Amino acid sequence: MTNTQIAQIRDEVAALLSSRLAAVPTEAAALQRAARALRQSESIDQWVQIVADAAAAFAPRVALFSIDGDRVVAKALRGPGELPAEPVALSEAPALQQVIDTKELVVCLTAASQLGGAQFSPALAKRAHLLPVLGKSRVLGILYAEGDANLAALETLTSLAAGSLELRKVNGAAPLIQPAAAEPEHRHPVEPAAPAATEVVDWRAKRGASVAVAKLILQNSQLLAEGRARGKVYAALRVPIEAARLEFRDRFPGKESYLEAEFDARLF
Repeated sequence: MTNTQIAQIRDEVAALLSSRLAAVPTEAAALQRAARALRQSESIDQWVQIVADAAAAFAPRVALFSIDGDRVVAKALRGPGELPAEPVALSEAPALQQVIDTKELVVCLTAASQLGGAQFSPALAKRAHLLPVLGKSRVLGILYAEGDANLAALETLTSLAAGSLELRKVNGAAPLIQPAAAEPEHRHPVEPAAPAATEVVDWRAKRGASVAVAKLILQNSQLLAEGRARGKVYAALRVPIEAARLEFRDRFPGKESYLEAEFDARLF
């Protein structure tokens, strides 16, 4: 193969890479920016504003509620209207209560019979979506989205938001109560401990890690190729990597080193 042919192939690959980078969905880039901002947030107030700002890109009107016992408290609103001045009793807002009870997305009418004092007027649509910010064992907050909403993006955002709150708790800060120091940018948020020489291998967790990474690679093959071409795999796959970490930690608590070993062997 001549130098001219090699140069031509190199130019064609570069052009293909540039076109693929330009085709990355806008929402993926927005979610990556949100993930970075959430991890670097220095206070819970800042965290609230980041979530609200990010959600506003995916629905005409959004609001974020925290949960205070048998009440919800409106923390942020993006779109027309004003936040409820007082906490809303869950007994008067059955749709919000249903989110807490089921830990699932709930579709409701934009009416006082469903939302109580959390109803925003005038409504942009007859229906709204309520998405849980779901922690390991309970709903940490509720994201309200009204109008033509991108539910896939919003569900991803709430997962990222919940993960950042759970990470605060792991690091010793109480979610929704006190601020936590910003984390450094790093592909491994928690350095895995090396297994002891006498440790018995947990083959179930080891296989789970292998499957998780294989699934991530299969679903994000294009982003992986682009990240490797730029030498920035973690930057390209940050959202799916952090989602895989959260899911694995929930399924195999204390076994995160297996997943990190798979990441090192097959991604980085």
